[in-house]
Amino acid sequence: MLSFGQARCNQLTSGNLTWDQALDAVYYDGQWVYFQIMDYIGSNQPYWNNCAQTAETIYRDNYVFPANGVVQGFRNFTHGLIEDYLRTGDDLSRQAAIMCSTNGAYAGDQFPLSWTQHVDLSRETAYAVMSYLNAEKVGAQERTRLNQMVAQIYGHFDQWFVTKSAPYIRPFMVALSSHALIMYHDKTGDPNVVPTLTMAMDWIWDNMWLPSAESFKYTDRNLSHGGMEPAPDLNLLIAPTYAWLYKQTGQARFLERGDQIFVGGVKNAWLGNGKQFNQNYRWSFDYVKWRGGK
Repeated sequence: MLSFGQARCNQLTSGNLTWDQALDAVYYDGQWVYFQIMDYIGSNQPYWNNCAQTAETIYRDNYVFPANGVVQGFRNFTHGLIEDYLRTGDDLSRQAAIMCSTNGAYAGDQFPLSWTQHVDLSRETAYAVMSYLNAEKVGAQERTRLNQMVAQIYGHFDQWFVTKSAPYIRPFMVALSSHALIMYHDKTGDPNVVPTLTMAMDWIWDNMWLPSAESFKYTDRNLSHGGMEPAPDLNLLIAPTYAWLYKQTGQARFLERGDQIFVGGVKNAWLGNGKQFNQNYRWSFDYVKWRGGK
């Protein structure tokens, strides 16, 4: 975490990246990642805080504000912005997060709900729901659209695991939707979340886990845009759902499977670019917390 994190941060602060390269380097919410590293190690605060602020400049100042919050649906990252506002009181971060939740692609009310019914937009739907919930944390009103978009997420799980009408299944995309439902459960206590995620995590383990590779298949079938090869870079996006289910249910299989997923990701993930680094540390701190029962 520290050695690769420093390399990725130094790359951000070097000034040698193009606009596109810099935006890609903070993909999966680099600002949030650096804040979490700072909290986890509890030392060298100025360095990691500077990393977070550099990521903020790239995402918030150079992307969100110029676009008036009309961010691409797969780039709707609000956790870092919310964390910055709560830590520093910087109202620009609060404004940016709310703008993403109201104007971002598929998040805004101007986007027909029918557009996100199909599982192909599961990731964008999950990020939209996260943006609504994050915006509420800093004073935004609850959106009528929140429950409607959560219903869309349940529909995606139905397409993946019940009707099996989805054109493909990718465990990391299931995990992003799981993250959104867990956040929704935190707000509402929705009793449908635990059985839905139990069904999903049992299915991907039974059908997509590759013990020899210590990772899941990237996709459940071979496609032109990705097949059944191992994808350990994505393990740490998936593991937290298992720890959360273990915390909620006490069922040992979730802990045992989660540990295998976590270990495989730590051992085998490639961290040579910002995107891959961020996807490994975006949510994995919660795995450690939930695994310990916190």
